[in-house]
Amino acid sequence: MDGLIQEKVRRFEEFVDLRLKPDLVHAIAERLNLRRNIENLEKNSVTSLQTLVNLGSEVYMQAEVPDTQRIFVDVGLGFHVEFTWSEALKYISVKEESLAKQIQEYTRLIASIKAQIKILFAKGFENYYSFQLRDSNNESIMKKRKRKRKRKRKTI
Repeated sequence: MDGLIQEKVRRFEEFVDLRLKPDLVHAIAERLNLRRNIENLEKNSVTSLQTLVNLGSEVYMQAEVPDTQRIFVDVGLGFHVEFTWSEALKYISVKEESLAKQIQEYTRLIASIKAQIKILFAKGFENYYSFQLRDSNNESIMKKRKRKRKRKRKTI
């Protein structure tokens, strides 16, 4: 039983370290790159430019942008929004704040789960079946999931 739980904990930590953290770092790097590019366009007063556009599968095509005053920013889920440079910079700032909050929340949640697992190991699993994981608001995660499922059923 100990080995099985330790393996699950190890896989969870591996998932966080190898999948979630790199995705988050990539998202932050993309925002910083976009910010730098917009600032360079403003500083150099660029009104048009030529660039390479990725068509997919690493196939590129040359493109000409006749007016750089408005840009399209990927806001997620395949949607792009047309912004002026200043609007794009504001959006990037808001998105960076949102990502920072997500990082803090996930860090707290992971620390809470690790602490609860250590408590389980310390107690020797005597109360294994009565033990319920709790989130940062001390609410049972299992109860929270049941509530979400009920809400989904009502909306369907």
